[in-house]
Amino acid sequence: MTNLIPTHKCDDAACAALAAASNQEVIPYIGALLQCLQDLNWPIAGPVAERLAVMGIELAEPIKEVLSGNDEIWKYWLVSHLLHMVRPEVYQALLFKLNHMRRNPTAAERTEEVHDAVCCLLAARGMG
Repeated sequence: MTNLIPTHKCDDAACAALAAASNQEVIPYIGALLQCLQDLNWPIAGPVAERLAVMGIELAEPIKEVLSGNDEIWKYWLVSHLLHMVRPEVYQALLFKLNHMRRNPTAAERTEEVHDAVCCLLAARGMG
């Protein structure tokens, strides 16, 4: 099978293989694929986000790890884009963390507009 993880920001072959892969084939690579969303300006980011968005509950924990980390830009891209598209069960699994981020944002989350993105997401999708 062709590599499912893009190796550079314009890796169309990996994006095509990823789009054709089953969820079971994608699951082992969720963490690596989320790294492709560290900058949504990369050409691979859109196709990777669209593919990840149709994944099930197995997507929630890796996203929660990113949201609990210190990479505010990565958090911003996930919250402002990917989490608007994920399945309801994934969103519900992240709701506690998102509400915590809304109520208790770090200084860095405020500076990098993660807090604003969280508030917009919760307003758009509901708080539970």
